[in-house]
Amino acid sequence: MDFRFTDEEEAFRKEVRAFLEKELPSDWPGVDPDMYHEDAFDHIHEVSMETQKKFAAKGWLGLTWPKKYGGQEQPLWKQMILEQEVTYRGAPGVDAYQFIGGLGDLLLQFGTEEQKEKYLPMMVRGEIKCATGMSEPNAGSDLANLQLRADLQGDYFILNGQKTWQSAAHRAQLAPVYVRTDPEAYKHRGISIVLVDYRTPGITISPLVMMSGLEAFCEVFYDNVKIPKENLLGELNGGWKVMMAALSHERSYGIMLIMNIRRDLDNLVKYCRETVVNGEPLSNDTKVRNKLADMASQLEVARNMGFKMNYLALTGGDVTQTANQIKVLGGVMTQRVAALGMQIMGLYGQLGPVGGNWRQMDPNKDKWTKLGGRTKHLYLSTVCNTIAAGTTEVARNAIAGGLGLPREPKPAPKK
Repeated sequence: MDFRFTDEEEAFRKEVRAFLEKELPSDWPGVDPDMYHEDAFDHIHEVSMETQKKFAAKGWLGLTWPKKYGGQEQPLWKQMILEQEVTYRGAPGVDAYQFIGGLGDLLLQFGTEEQKEKYLPMMVRGEIKCATGMSEPNAGSDLANLQLRADLQGDYFILNGQKTWQSAAHRAQLAPVYVRTDPEAYKHRGISIVLVDYRTPGITISPLVMMSGLEAFCEVFYDNVKIPKENLLGELNGGWKVMMAALSHERSYGIMLIMNIRRDLDNLVKYCRETVVNGEPLSNDTKVRNKLADMASQLEVARNMGFKMNYLALTGGDVTQTANQIKVLGGVMTQRVAALGMQIMGLYGQLGPVGGNWRQMDPNKDKWTKLGGRTKHLYLSTVCNTIAAGTTEVARNAIAGGLGLPREPKPAPKK
């Protein structure tokens, strides 16, 4: 297999890299793939929106979408290269909730013509950000147990209930929200999806403070929220099909985790080369070199698995199985790199900004904080990477099913 890029592909990669080098501030700290780090500094959200509009001006938002909705109808490999470069740099502007298997692709697959014409051009112009409304306090891995009610009354759905763990909801304007429209039906069959404008009266969004100190997840409460019935995405009570499509897309974001953490490993290598211990660069320590080499090898294997998924997508293959494998690898590898950073940096790895305020990094006060406190952030924030978007255990069960492995035997009935 030839992993080299064609001249055309390499030219596009260089164009994206040059754009990011020019547009990102010199002190850009990087955001994680699902914007967990976007709240680290006050100016990042503003930079994110500005960069998103610059991507739009380049025609890079909705790159593969139909031209009649503002897209460019470009080949999928361009989208893949764009995602890889943007994710490696931790750049904002092409977030997963719209363009990387997010709401945009769901609209193309399940939306009405009116919905496509209304929302897709707004995304392509970089005017909005999106989130997704799945999880509830008692509906995480068992998503079919969701209870947020949506009662159809005349021309409106009336929503009452709660969502939780909604990534970046406080930064978004629009989201597909998964609701229960038939409480009497079997739980997988009474689900629908409605498109919700978060500015609608009756919605309360409360950010949740993560143990990293950042506010990335949110609780969202609905109190008699009126959503027009034309905002129904897909069929009434047929939301399970849409949900499965959404989860299939979402679990492929493991490749984004892998590309993003490669930057952190590269920064850790740079730290080891520049840090002198007992008169020698830390990179000269055999144990350190071996650990870094081993981690680089593991990440290369994971990256090649991502290329396999891309190949399947480009050739019309089924990516479901590989996406679940990437989901497991992505979550585990981010935790391994974070743990290695802690081992190598020692007590320096535990340092963040003085006072714990990620929004006010001070070069004078924080002179002992290495790599901008990124190692501490990673060690705390990556804990959720084997839980979010479906737990690692759920993904492994899906992989086992795809391999044709037998189900666990049911316990024998008691005599």
